[in-house]
Formats: sequence, structure tokens, C-alpha cells
Amino acid sequence: MSRETLISDLLARIEQETGIVLSRATDRDRIGRYMDQGGKIPEATEKLPTALITLITTNETYFEREAHHFDFLINTILPEIDQFGSTKPIRILSAPCSSGEESYSIALRLATLSKQLFRPIEIIGIDLSEQMIEKANRGEYSSRSVHALEHTVVERNFSVKNGYYQIRPFPEFTIRFLVGNVFDDALWNRLGMFDVIFSRNMMIYFDASKNSELLKRFRAHLHGYLLIGHADDHRNAKLLFSPRQIERGIVYHT
Repeated sequence: MSRETLISDLLARIEQETGIVLSRATDRDRIGRYMDQGGKIPEATEKLPTALITLITTNETYFEREAHHFDFLINTILPEIDQFGSTKPIRILSAPCSSGEESYSIALRLATLSKQLFRPIEIIGIDLSEQMIEKANRGEYSSRSVHALEHTVVERNFSVKNGYYQIRPFPEFTIRFLVGNVFDDALWNRLGMFDVIFSRNMMIYFDASKNSELLKRFRAHLHGYLLIGHADDHRNAKLLFSPRQIERGIVYHT
């Protein structure tokens, strides 16, 4: 089998199993470099290798990225949710969570409110990459990851060792990270329902059909707010959710 056929077959399998559409010449080049560096080409019965999953997902992120979403969570969403008198946990999903900065950004913001909230809070992060989930569980970050945080926040919530920033535990919340595919129905059955879903800059990798499928899953597992990135599929989101204009964009409500 020729090299080009191998690359094409691998790209088709990635799309089938993950929904990620890799159609640019640069995507083919990345897969080619993966093969040249000895990357494993999985058999049909094998899972896609962790190294390949990590390669095809962009993991560039940092604390407080698109901070207006965290502002809206703290100033609007949580006061709305917490006023209904329920004792059930407030459940927040980060999908994809990459190496955990988004989930921990939520926790850092929530820590400033913990004395004002009457309900427990559960944060769950999911990502395709086992490597990213391992990093999220370690909670160890570079100076680049924390550059947008205020100095006092870093001092209060991180310890520094060998140039890396170790985030403190948050015993006041439940924070979990799971390897998972957002198109896996069994995963959604385990995850259950959420009050808030953060899914920012993931849909840019999918075609319109996959985005529609994903948003339907979000809709089936959400009673509350969906926050997506500015470049994500807002057209399909508006078909399933009620849009709400905020200071720097649009969020969606069930």
C-alpha cells in the first residue's frame, strides 16, 4: 500500500471514529511526519494510538482564556441556578478539557464564591487524549499557562517548583477528568445531566453534520447554559438553543 493511501485511510478512520475532519494539506503533512517518526499505524481492530490523538487535537490553552465566559458564569449563571432551592450539585462540563486549564479556571472563579453558594459543585472535564487527561490530573503548568492570571491568584493557588506551577487541591468542589469521545453514547449515559457546558473551539474540527449531532447530544444532557467559542458552529446552535447576547458574544440556553 502506498504512503498516500495509508495517509488517506488513516484520515478517514480518524474522521469516522472521532468526527474530526482533517482535509487540509497541512493535516496530511502532520500525519506523514507522524509516520516518518515511527508513529504506529493501528490495525482495524486496535484503538487509535494516544500519540496520534494528541497530534490531531490542538491543545493550546491557558488559564482564563476567553475570560468573559467565566465572568458570565459567576455573575449570571450561578446566581440564576442557585436561587431555585435545590440541594442537588451544580454540574459543569468542560468538553474538551485539554490539559485542564479551563476546568481549573472555573474552580478558581468558584473558589471566590464558595461561601455564598448553598449547593455543592461538580466539575467534569473530558478529552480524547489520554496524555492531556494525565496532565490535567497532575495539575502542573508552565508560566505560559498561568500568564493571564492575576499575581495574587497565582500566589494563593499555586506552588512553584523547578519553574512549574502546581495548582492546589479544591476540596470544596468535586473535579474529575475522563478520557472520552463526545460522540460516544455510552459516555453520555455515564455523564448524565449538566447545568452548564463549556465547549469552546472544538466544533471547528467537525463538519456541519457532526456539529449538529454533537449539539443534539449537548441538548439532551443540558438543563441550563451552553458556552461555545466565537469560531464554533453558531448556526446549528441557534436551531437547538435560545441565544442570549452577552457583552462579548453569544451564549445559549435550553
